[in-house]
Amino acid sequence: MNEQERFVFGALIVVLVTTIVTVIRWKQAPADSSKPWQGPDDPRGTPDATDTVKGCFVPISGSGLGKETIDEDALKRTGEVCLISPGASFDLATANELIDGTVHKKITFVQTLKPADTVLMYYVGVER
Repeated sequence: MNEQERFVFGALIVVLVTTIVTVIRWKQAPADSSKPWQGPDDPRGTPDATDTVKGCFVPISGSGLGKETIDEDALKRTGEVCLISPGASFDLATANELIDGTVHKKITFVQTLKPADTVLMYYVGVER
């Protein structure tokens, strides 16, 4: 299956078999701007951004999605990929966590399918 066929297949899955997931970007601003190396007090306490989007989970094995451009360490930690349609209120490439129902999953990588300026889909890898 070539890259164009993978995209069409992925887009069809997201349209037909979706689930609602929440993506979260944790607070990144340091608590003390004079000591930025210390980071935020409680990054998980108050998210910097959250959004609810449509997505579909597929296994990483056999899908071939992103395997050519994602480093091997990220792939070893990744259990599945969530195909997410565009429309989030923030850039999903900066997201840290994905919530599926009540299950929190750490994001290992985000790959954006974006010809020119139009985002068509996000491939979001989540931990095992």
